[in-house]
Amino acid sequence: MRVIHDFASLSLYPKADGAILHSVEEWDVGVERRLFGMMQHLMIIAAQGGFPVAAPARGVVTHDDALDAILQLAAVIDEATQAGRIPPERGVHAAAMLMVVRDYIQPLPSVPTDNGAGDRVTPDLAELVTMLRQEGQAAGIQG
Repeated sequence: MRVIHDFASLSLYPKADGAILHSVEEWDVGVERRLFGMMQHLMIIAAQGGFPVAAPARGVVTHDDALDAILQLAAVIDEATQAGRIPPERGVHAAAMLMVVRDYIQPLPSVPTDNGAGDRVTPDLAELVTMLRQEGQAAGIQG
C-alpha cells in the first residue's frame, strides 16, 4: 500500500461550486464541506491503494462526541433509506458499517439468544468484519 505523508500538497477541500481549493485563503466553504472533502479524499487514496499517515491525536473529539456523531449519521441513513433516496440494501449496508464503528468506540448492547446463553450481536459483527476484511484484501484496500 502506498503511504501518503504530504497532505499539504493535496487539494482536500471542494468549494461550494464543486471546484477544488488550492490555498488556505479559500477555506470559506464551511466546516462540514471541508470535512466532506476530507472524507472524499480518503476514499480516493484508499481506491488508489494508498494509506494516509494519521496525524497525532488532536484532543478535540470526545468519546461522547463520537457517539453523538454516529447517531446523527444513523438518522441520515435511516431518513434517506425510508424516503427511497438510496436503495434499501445500500441503507442497510451503510447502517451495518456504522454499527462496526459504533462497536469499536463503545460496544453495542447485548442481544441474548433465545436460550439466553449467548449474544446475537457478537457473531454478526464477526461475520461482517470478516467479509469487510476479505473484500478489502481482494480490492487492495484497507484502512
